[in-house]
Amino acid sequence: MTPRPAYAKPTSGQLGTAAEIMVACQLMLASRGRLSSYVPLVDDDGIDVMVHDKLTHQSLGLQIKSWTFLSEARPQTVQFDVGRNTWRDDARLFLLCVAIDGHTAQLEAAWLVASRDVAAISNVRSKKMSLTPNPRPNSRDRYAPYRLGDMAAIADGLIAVFDT
Repeated sequence: MTPRPAYAKPTSGQLGTAAEIMVACQLMLASRGRLSSYVPLVDDDGIDVMVHDKLTHQSLGLQIKSWTFLSEARPQTVQFDVGRNTWRDDARLFLLCVAIDGHTAQLEAAWLVASRDVAAISNVRSKKMSLTPNPRPNSRDRYAPYRLGDMAAIADGLIAVFDT
């Protein structure tokens, strides 16, 4: 039998996909079944997960950006890059940035940002917009108003959008 190769760590693509699926599944549970999540076969439009509200029969899109901590160290800031070519101002599009513990798969922090606000709080460059929030719960940076501490708060934030 050929020995399996040793891998140092998951690739960024693997980590991103795992985060998207984790968010999609946990949103359904955290909303007590009110929200259903769908993953598009292709995310050319910058939508990683579609969220459908079973009560109002409305849907919205999430672009999910993730940062996975693979060690005990926690940096002062994490960075989420959004491509300007796929981003648009749309009342039914939100950016959800998540910081995840790579060993426990637990959400450590999240930022839910309406598409209209992304450029205003980003470092805008020619091809991308970068958000650099501090992942600590007591941070008072410009991203603090968008910060949510758990999946239930994210579900509640999305339900509030559907209820307005």
